[in-house]
Amino acid sequence: MDRRPIGLRRTPTGVVPGLCALLLVTGCAPIGEGARSHPIPVASPEPGFLTPSALDDLAGGQRPAAGPTAADVAADRAVWLREGQTPGSDRWYLAIRHVELRPVFAPQHFDCALGTRLGDADTPAVIELFTRLSRDVEALWQRLRTARPRPIDLGTGRTACVRLPDGDAGHGWTPSGGAALATIWAEAMAEVAPGQADALRATGRQMGQSLSICGLAWPRDVAAGERLGHSVWQAVRTDPAYTDLIRRASAEIDRARLDPLENPACAAERRALRGAG
Repeated sequence: MDRRPIGLRRTPTGVVPGLCALLLVTGCAPIGEGARSHPIPVASPEPGFLTPSALDDLAGGQRPAAGPTAADVAADRAVWLREGQTPGSDRWYLAIRHVELRPVFAPQHFDCALGTRLGDADTPAVIELFTRLSRDVEALWQRLRTARPRPIDLGTGRTACVRLPDGDAGHGWTPSGGAALATIWAEAMAEVAPGQADALRATGRQMGQSLSICGLAWPRDVAAGERLGHSVWQAVRTDPAYTDLIRRASAEIDRARLDPLENPACAAERRALRGAG
């Protein structure tokens, strides 16, 4: 059984080129690495599903709010003080795992909801699905983003749950790109495995919440990111190419679930989320 942390079990075959920038603004980095460490080389990149004009239409209906405001600070403090979300807790360590958002590794966040171990399975369609959705999310996010400091940048006493590069300060954005990715991936996985739809969507919400727990995004930015991700998903879900990928990914998940062994991280995940909303 492979017990290495998520993100260290499988050799990546590609990553969204511009997504590296998106992950940096969420504070994401491979576990144990700096956020600006060596990028993964791209292999046969696939485009997103949406045309530039479709993305422009989506962008016209969303405008991020300015801030942070006093309400943002109060909401962030409530997240920080909530029992079980402080450094060293089970939920804190789960947040560390959640900020690994590269498309080749992110499907493993849904292992526990699916009852499988995607890190040990051959899932090219799932990875392509995550990658192409990531391209659309980033393209829309680039049209909407507004810079503003993160909770860890304001002297709130917050500690990031991942190691950030020296001098990395004031690099926050709204909406949260990481929350948008988590949302659209969760919606796609709910279509891939409809029998586990509620659990898969709950995983997506917890991934977005992890960005607040880590002090990398204000709760309002996470909510805005969730709306962004959902709007992209609604726009792509009728595309025949998306539908075909869902069908192929579903077959891969069915094969992966023939493995009766649970991801060894699931016990810790259940403990971390016990009583979480």
